[in-house]
Amino acid sequence: MRTATIRLAAPGSGLHPADNGVADHPDIERVAIDQIAVLDDGTGVALCRLRGDVEELRAILSESAGISAFHASVTDETIHVFVHFEQTAAAAALLALRRSHELVVRTPIRWLSDGRLEISAVGDDATLQDSLDGLPEDLHVELVEIGEYAPETNHPESLLTDKQLEVLDAALGVGYYEEPRRGTQADVADAVGLAPATVGEHLRRIEGKVLRALRE
Repeated sequence: MRTATIRLAAPGSGLHPADNGVADHPDIERVAIDQIAVLDDGTGVALCRLRGDVEELRAILSESAGISAFHASVTDETIHVFVHFEQTAAAAALLALRRSHELVVRTPIRWLSDGRLEISAVGDDATLQDSLDGLPEDLHVELVEIGEYAPETNHPESLLTDKQLEVLDAALGVGYYEEPRRGTQADVADAVGLAPATVGEHLRRIEGKVLRALRE
């Protein structure tokens, strides 16, 4: 397997119809796209991470005609927002990478400080090249690197399940691991919608896996 990392600009209205308004706001910072998908009706959905003023973000999304629905929540300083939107040219190109080629687009997809998206995909050489050649020219694609895919099997994060990663992110977000501790297991439970006892079990398993990995 091979992996390629590219950086691209999102022209026009950006990734979704309210993207430019979000990008131009001085009190909002785009961080990453954790998930993005296309629905049967041709609209898109995305789960994104941002920082800043959540009320200003809600106002921008509410005023955009191309946003069908959104839900935003805050964990410490991180805003998690689900957006259902009419596809833009940039979103269509990104979603086409996932649908039309035999490759895997890795997440999260990160926003860089200059507003470009950094995307990594895994596949064979021919598929990666075809997918890059098929991207519209106005996306201004920059190929950062291409090489052999080397999964980070020894990285502690790779040992955790999706749910454990969600619990860990929430624990970090509420200050559970800070000194002095600012958040409790109950705060983590509220953030992820689980019972405190279940969160406690997840945290013990997370800590056990990570600590063992550091000593192996």
